[in-house]
Amino acid sequence: MKALDSQINLRVVNNTALPQPVSMLQIVANPNSANNNNILYEFNFSAQSYVGVTNVNINISNTSNPAIVTYNAPVTSQSIQGVVDALNSLNQGLFSFSGTTIYVSSNYYIYSNISISGSSIFGTTGTNPVALLVDSLGNVFTANSNSNDVSKITPSGVSTIFALVGNVPNDIVKDSTGNLYTPDAGSNQVSKITPLGVPSVFAITGNVPACITIDTSGNVYTANLGGNNLTIITTLGVPTNYGNLNGQNPQGMVVDSVGNVFVVCSANVVRKITSAGVSTNFGVFPPGDILVGIAIDTLDNIYISDLNNQIIYKLTPLAVQTTYGTSTSQPQKITIDSSNNIYCVNQNATIDKILATGGTTTISDLSLLGGSGYGIALDTYNNVYVTDYNLNLVYIIVQ
Repeated sequence: MKALDSQINLRVVNNTALPQPVSMLQIVANPNSANNNNILYEFNFSAQSYVGVTNVNINISNTSNPAIVTYNAPVTSQSIQGVVDALNSLNQGLFSFSGTTIYVSSNYYIYSNISISGSSIFGTTGTNPVALLVDSLGNVFTANSNSNDVSKITPSGVSTIFALVGNVPNDIVKDSTGNLYTPDAGSNQVSKITPLGVPSVFAITGNVPACITIDTSGNVYTANLGGNNLTIITTLGVPTNYGNLNGQNPQGMVVDSVGNVFVVCSANVVRKITSAGVSTNFGVFPPGDILVGIAIDTLDNIYISDLNNQIIYKLTPLAVQTTYGTSTSQPQKITIDSSNNIYCVNQNATIDKILATGGTTTISDLSLLGGSGYGIALDTYNNVYVTDYNLNLVYIIVQ
C-alpha cells in the first residue's frame, strides 16, 4: 500500500519541546477508513505541556505534485492538540486527532521534518554538568564536576548516571569506537568509559587537567592547569609530557587534521603544539581579552570567543587573525556546525548564533526557563544542547 512506503515519514522530532518527549511509535493503516486511504501516526506522550513552543515547520508534498513545499504554522495550544491545530491551519484537511493518534491522508507525503521551535528541558544530569557531547544516535553525555560521574540522556529523554569517574571531571570527548574520556582535575587522571558504561583509569596525566581533545588516531590530549603543560596519551594509555603552555591558563582545546593541538588560554593567547611537540604562541590577542571558547572547522580554521569584548575571532591555518562576528552578550563556550555558523553560550543565559554569512541572532533565552548555561554541543540535525551547571539540567534548542 502506497501509504506505507518508506518515503513517508511524519515525525515530531524526539525531545523537541516536551518534558515527556514525543516519538513516533508506528505507521499503520487507519482502521476507521473503509478504503484504507489514510495512514495514522501514533505518538507516545502524556498530559504534558509544551515549553516555549511557538511554531511548527512542515515539509509536505502531494503525490500528484511531488515538489516539496514548506509551511510554517503557529501552535495555538501548548499541547499535542496544538500541533494538530497547527497542521490543520495549513487548510489541507489532512489531519485529525484521537487519543494518542494523528491521522493523515495517504495521498500526501509528509517528509521527516516537523520541527518544533523553542527551548525545553531535555533531561537531568549529575551535579554541576560542565561539558557535554552528542553521539550519532542522539544520546547526550555530560561530565558532572561535583558528583564525579558522567550522565547519559537517551533520545527519548531518559536520564541515568552512565558511569563513575575520577574527581572533578571537567570535559568529555569520544573516540571513533564510542569510548568516552574525561579529564579529572581533582585526581590528575583521565577516565575511560566503554560504550557499555564500564569505567577505568585510562592514564595518569599532568597536574590539574582542565580540558581534553582526541585526534583521528585515538591519541588523547589534556591541557593541564596546574602544570601549564600538555600531556599526550597513546591508545595504549601511555602518557607523555607533550609541550608547555608558557604560564597560560587553558580553557579549551582542539586538534587539527594533521595533529597540531591548539589551546585557548584566558590570558589572551592561543597556544599551538605541533605534532612534534613544539609549543609556540599561535595567536596573541589584545590585552584585556578573556578567551574562553574554541572550535575548529573542516578546513582547520579556528574560532575563539572573547568573554570580555563579545567577539568571536577567527584564526586561519596561517595564523591570520580576523573578527568573525560578535555576540549579544558575554560569550563563553562555543561550537560550530557544518555551515560554519557559530553557537555560543552567553553569561546572561542567552544562546547566540553567529552566521557565517554575517549577523548574529539570539536563538534562545534560557533565563525564561529559570536556567543559565555552560557547555554547548550540536546534534546531526543542528539542534543545540546546553548544560545548566546550577540546576543540573540539559536544555535542547530546536531551530
